[in-house]
Amino acid sequence: KEWRLRQTLELHTGDVNGCDFSGTTLATCSNDKTVRIWNLDESGRFVESAVSPLTGHKYGVNAVQFSLLGTILASCSIDGTVMLWNAQTGEMMAQLQHPSAAAIRSCSFSPSGALLATGSDDETVIIWDISTRSLIRSLEGHEAMVSACAFSPDSLFLASGATGGDLKLWDARYGHGRCLLTRPEAHDLGVTGCHFSPQFEASLAQGTLHSTYILASCGNDDKVRVWRVQMGHRCALTPHYVLEGHTASVMCCRFSHDGNLLASSGGDKTIILWDAGSGELLQRLEKHSRYVPCCAFSSEGDLLATGSNDRAVAIWGLGEPQDRQGDGPSPGKPQTAAGEVPAVPRVATVGKWSVSEVCEWLEKTGLGKHRQVFEEQCINGQELLHLTHDSLSAALKIEALGQRNKLLREIQSLKNPLWRHCSMPEEDGSLPEEFYCPITQELMRDPVVAPDGYSYERAAITRWLESGKDTSPMTNETLEHTVIIPNRTLHLLIQKYLA
Repeated sequence: KEWRLRQTLELHTGDVNGCDFSGTTLATCSNDKTVRIWNLDESGRFVESAVSPLTGHKYGVNAVQFSLLGTILASCSIDGTVMLWNAQTGEMMAQLQHPSAAAIRSCSFSPSGALLATGSDDETVIIWDISTRSLIRSLEGHEAMVSACAFSPDSLFLASGATGGDLKLWDARYGHGRCLLTRPEAHDLGVTGCHFSPQFEASLAQGTLHSTYILASCGNDDKVRVWRVQMGHRCALTPHYVLEGHTASVMCCRFSHDGNLLASSGGDKTIILWDAGSGELLQRLEKHSRYVPCCAFSSEGDLLATGSNDRAVAIWGLGEPQDRQGDGPSPGKPQTAAGEVPAVPRVATVGKWSVSEVCEWLEKTGLGKHRQVFEEQCINGQELLHLTHDSLSAALKIEALGQRNKLLREIQSLKNPLWRHCSMPEEDGSLPEEFYCPITQELMRDPVVAPDGYSYERAAITRWLESGKDTSPMTNETLEHTVIIPNRTLHLLIQKYLA
């Protein structure tokens, strides 16, 4: 069956960062500092609960998750706290303060409901006891921000991923948190998410419990990786397959509750549904106008929620079966809209280009006006692949921003064959609107989130505030405070466009 858009929820006033289902109840969270609760009504549409929104966080909320029974909802924030809510009444049950007050990026309940794990900017994973509302242990070992964490379906083990690119597996039994193994470069550009399949196998041999799990992880390398996790006499994390289809950072990956489907979403504004068993790309969903940091299946598996930087939450549902033309994409193989991988030079080949071959490429891409300066500066293939905005401007004296942008996009298409098939927001090929500061209308280098929920260049919003203004540049409403928070996700996406 095909997945189709059923509804769009548009009450958040900031980027939507997280979403999770419990039965027919949906929770979403945003940079607007709120958590919203939605219930499915008799007509089959989601309406906001009477107890919503849930307020209490001082800054943006990064993630939400229901406990297995759906009675408790956890939310974590840049303000360094985890809040536990009564999912039915909306009452705040507890506020857990991170020991270092570092921003908390991810949270995960154990299926047993006894533990909650959180990952934070101070490179630690914290395990909390839900019954006592207390910290059990701080797990140390990552050397970068912990961006993802997930419990195994039997609550015995915990996986965590960091922006340094490593995945770790921990023993979650009894809360002692021993690190069992580390995969140093699971995603060489950083891990953004991980999730265990609910399907697993367990057996008892020679007095030792042997378990096999399936773990999905995603990262800034534009890939979803599926791993086979083996626990017993020895511990192993071995690659199962790699799913390639996204053309930008993959920001979230989630299995369905029966383990048959895997959804991924990311910086290319799309959601991809995969067959979790074979790795076949089943369907690509497109609706959002900006990147998609989160996705979640409903308990029954017939609904999928996705949240985006466009401030909207999309609800997708299974529609009537439709005839599919031809064979589906092969497992792990990138597909364009036409179902074929575009024929472009491999990066290894481009790196061996001579200066004259680079100049021929300039002519073919409509950039021949820059041929002379490329010849003067001896730009061969290796140098071409390492050009940046700064080097184009300073060394090659290409002053026009539009020309620099076009050059970098063409270079990116050499590095990634699917790049030129990315959905660009403007017909003239300009960079996405959200990459530009609303104040200066210039490309942001150090984006930050202001109290109004919008992103600005740090220097521009700082000057705005230091000039004595206490209102939002976008809405003209009075700002509650003047604290600005780095927008790490947007910064990363901008850097990937310019790399």
